[in-house]
Amino acid sequence: MASSAKDPSRPRAQPPSPGKPSRFGTAGSFSAPVGTLVDPADPAGYYIDLRSKAVSSAWPPVWYRRGSPRPLVSLIQWGLGCHERFLAGDGESWLEAARWVAGELRELQQRGGPQEGGWVHDFPYKHTYSLSPPWLSGMAQGEGASLLVRIYRAYGDDSYAEAAVSALAPMEKSVTGGGVAAVLGSGRLPEEYPTDPPSHVLNGAIFALWGCYDVAVGLGDPGAAQLSQEGIAALAGALGRYDTGWWSRYDLFPHPVLNVASPVYHRLHINQLRSMSLIDPDPRFRATAERFERYAEMRRNLARAYSLKVLFRLAVPRNRWLAYRLPWMRDRAR
Repeated sequence: MASSAKDPSRPRAQPPSPGKPSRFGTAGSFSAPVGTLVDPADPAGYYIDLRSKAVSSAWPPVWYRRGSPRPLVSLIQWGLGCHERFLAGDGESWLEAARWVAGELRELQQRGGPQEGGWVHDFPYKHTYSLSPPWLSGMAQGEGASLLVRIYRAYGDDSYAEAAVSALAPMEKSVTGGGVAAVLGSGRLPEEYPTDPPSHVLNGAIFALWGCYDVAVGLGDPGAAQLSQEGIAALAGALGRYDTGWWSRYDLFPHPVLNVASPVYHRLHINQLRSMSLIDPDPRFRATAERFERYAEMRRNLARAYSLKVLFRLAVPRNRWLAYRLPWMRDRAR
């Protein structure tokens, strides 16, 4: 596998200014800021600082077990948080913890068959969307690829690089073909939740695209470069569809009630778009982040977002027992 050489003399890109202080309060101060070690030419620091996801370097984490109905994204983000703590100077134990996660991903990855390269969720998704097993998540595929690239570059074991490239295979296949790709505007975007019709969850698509970008830049893989360029262009062209004029949308799925982002996810969207502006020159990423930031500074928008989110959860509840007894949810579950 090709790897771009690290140049210690090259300065890292600095994250853009976070803007004015947020009025989100406790809920909106969820720690998912722009990464402080992002370098567009060297996938080391992650684009969102996930250190808050990793409070201990002891592995496996106490909450993890194979076959659990907990999405694999939880483990992958823990691994990325461990790696970020290592880069921040917290010690080698954090890198070893991140390597353990990469090894787990390598073992769990599908080899052969229609879901080759995927990390299969073998349980139904319980709310919001109707997903029956086995299903893949573009977000898990992308974040897993990002972690594997970083561990390959730290240890030089080709098996991690091979697993990272393989993790992108489901992004080449449509959702109806068993993959996670769905067309949005000018190109394909990876789906966090592979629904039909497409859900196009904004934060999940961005996390997935970062995996493509990391494999392209960190491993010099041409297929990943094509996926990354196509997806980033499609996302930039579709950003207006996530803009309500006063807040961001969580997804584009045709729910019975508009699914706006919660305050926490609205802040995440802002930080993700600021990070996107570090690795891609398209001005729409920065402009949209700044517009979303202005929305967040208006108290009436925050109150409106809370109110609409409550209405959404009444229409599309998290409680699975209740959800499948609502007529409109029963129809979607068939």
